[in-house]
Amino acid sequence: MKRADYSFAQHGGFTLIELIVVIAILATLAGISYPAIMAVQDNARISASSKACMDIVSGVSSFKQDSNGMLPFYTKEAKPDRDDQIYLSTLPGKNAGLLSILTGYEEDEDDKLNRNNEAYIKPSKAEDPRDGLYGESAAELGLYDPWGKPYYIVLCEMDDGCIDPFTGKRIRRENCLVYGLGPDGEGIAPPHSDKPARKKIAKGGKQSKAARRAAREAAEEEEEAIQDNIFSWKKKAKK
Repeated sequence: MKRADYSFAQHGGFTLIELIVVIAILATLAGISYPAIMAVQDNARISASSKACMDIVSGVSSFKQDSNGMLPFYTKEAKPDRDDQIYLSTLPGKNAGLLSILTGYEEDEDDKLNRNNEAYIKPSKAEDPRDGLYGESAAELGLYDPWGKPYYIVLCEMDDGCIDPFTGKRIRRENCLVYGLGPDGEGIAPPHSDKPARKKIAKGGKQSKAARRAAREAAEEEEEAIQDNIFSWKKKAKK
């Protein structure tokens, strides 16, 4: 009696070579699709960060309109510079009460500016300091971007607008400028001083070629870092 051949391959199984080929194909497809998936995720985070910047601007504008031109910060915690600008960040203790005012979380009734507890911004609450509003009390509130970094805010009471901290140019009709550091925090937050962060390259004089080249390279690196930022007052080209 002839025995039937019950080989595994004949009954729908895979040989070792076939398994290796399938695994190689899957690995290749994963390698091809991974950068595309990451790019989609980065673009989604950039859009979310840009929206958060605009939400802060909108909240400040609405509060100012409802409060006879008053800006949402405690004057005892922040002082304007010579251009009458106030520089804040959304880190706890660095926002001069702006977050608690705009979210309606103020706790001190004596210093309360948002009397009606109006929620001028409604960020999602985060369970850790990343991508949302985090903190157990008004004093501990922090607002973080999708990469776990704070946003930076420039406020001004001047009707002709705030000064761009990077270029020194006045942004007309903008009383609040907000920016974030972009993907993986690769952007730049300039020191908040009387002078803009961007430095001019010295020309001519006694400066050596090596020094001029180093200054030029430093300026280019700074420009690239600035381009990584996400701004409320200008469009950022998607990469």
